Amino acid sequence: MYPPIKLVVSIGLILIVRMSANGQTYQNTIGLSLGTFRLQSLDQQASVLQYAGNVLPLVGLTYRHLSENSRVNLRLTGGAGTINPTRFGARTYTTPIGKDKTYSYQISSTMYVFDLEADYLRRVGSAELGKFNTWVGGSVRESAWYADEVGNFPWIVNTATLAPVVQTDYAFQPNHNLTLRIDMAVLGLISRAIWSNFPKSTKDTNVGAYFKQGTQLATVAKLVQANVQFGYSYRISPRMSLGATYRARYLSYPGPRPVRAVSSSISLDGEVHF
Repeated sequence: MYPPIKLVVSIGLILIVRMSANGQTYQNTIGLSLGTFRLQSLDQQASVLQYAGNVLPLVGLTYRHLSENSRVNLRLTGGAGTINPTRFGARTYTTPIGKDKTYSYQISSTMYVFDLEADYLRRVGSAELGKFNTWVGGSVRESAWYADEVGNFPWIVNTATLAPVVQTDYAFQPNHNLTLRIDMAVLGLISRAIWSNFPKSTKDTNVGAYFKQGTQLATVAKLVQANVQFGYSYRISPRMSLGATYRARYLSYPGPRPVRAVSSSISLDGEVHF
């Protein structure tokens, strides 16, 4: 009886070792993230006031396919929060409506954020533990900020951009990894309110007219959109990782009146590898 038992145990150990080894080379990853989003914006087309926005929670879904020398990343994030003037916050107005009667109402704008990004990267050099591994490639990104009351008008800043990407990974231990990623748009479509703030059309809907009349093609000479990402991940098992990511973005565009905005987010990330 002993030889068969030894054979079964040996086969079991071999399978466990192989499964463990294969767990380090899973090519696909699905992730879920929860975090916060902050925005500081001065859009002179909408208001002379600087606005500050917050979103909690910011929810993200990711998919990544990794091969020996390339990777494909898809990321979708979104959430809802508030945005108000930095100096005044949410404001309450009181209006007389008759003898000894008043009506009070508060202006506190709801804000929605949406971001969809896809990129393709190629490895530069070979992968080595304890050394920096660099990836280069390109990214396509659709990003929208919407608020229902900025300067008493609906406010939209929508960008669809193409950007080169540089990313560096540093695995300082077998289960610990740091990531730094930088990209800057070189070509994009930006949608904002036109000079009069009110698009007019006898053929299109209000939303259709807004985007048709307010969308411009721009290069890096006018549209400045730069993104920086720093992340840490820990492989708690062959199939699961936990980590955290910080992202920051700067946006600037001159027309019809200048807009400048800085956004940042911090998220906790969980990933499943398969």
